[in-house]
Amino acid sequence: MLVNRKGKEMEPIRISSDLSAVPDGANCAVIIRHGDRGGGENKIVNVDEELNETGRMRSELLGGLLSNFTSLRSYSSPIGRCMDTCVHISKGYGTIVEPKATEFLGMSAPFMVDPNAAYAKMKQLGLLGFVDAYVHDSLDRNMVLPCMEGTEMMFNNAIEHIKDMRGGVGVFVTHDMIITPAMAYFFGFDFRNGLAPFLDGIVLYSKGNGYAARHGGKEMAVSMSGKPLP
Repeated sequence: MLVNRKGKEMEPIRISSDLSAVPDGANCAVIIRHGDRGGGENKIVNVDEELNETGRMRSELLGGLLSNFTSLRSYSSPIGRCMDTCVHISKGYGTIVEPKATEFLGMSAPFMVDPNAAYAKMKQLGLLGFVDAYVHDSLDRNMVLPCMEGTEMMFNNAIEHIKDMRGGVGVFVTHDMIITPAMAYFFGFDFRNGLAPFLDGIVLYSKGNGYAARHGGKEMAVSMSGKPLP
């Protein structure tokens, strides 16, 4: 059982089971939601909502799980809690790595064609309703690209950043609204009771003549360009 400094039980690092499937020497991307924060779940929170103690501790624990990789790179949504997640992961890894902020992992990701319209739609439908509409391709394509295209762009971006990292790992920290649709669309993640948990997401790694993506013990082939091959 994991507990924080106040003796409160913490959720285990679920993605560790997917990481254990990565072969030695493979280059790997870990695409995850940021660490635990306050402010409630499955709703829009303030931009300045920070990691709580549990989030900092669990991020460092995840970093320790990555210590078998030969090197670490970090990429993050510009939001503070995402950047801090990267910092604490690198602390756990054992080498402080300065994260690179990129809008690609935030609400201005290229597959969000019109971020302002998408944000307004989230407020209208609620986060769970928005993800449901997105996964079922019922949102205006002038607002967001279909889930297949959006996921391919996300995977391609990750592959471009890790393809020269033999045995290394790139950490990509984003938000529940960015990672949950891919988890649901390709891996059957049931978001009806909540979006992607903190520090959960998808593990992408080199395999054969392409890549493989894993979530929840399920694996999917991915092309060298990031195209999902379900």
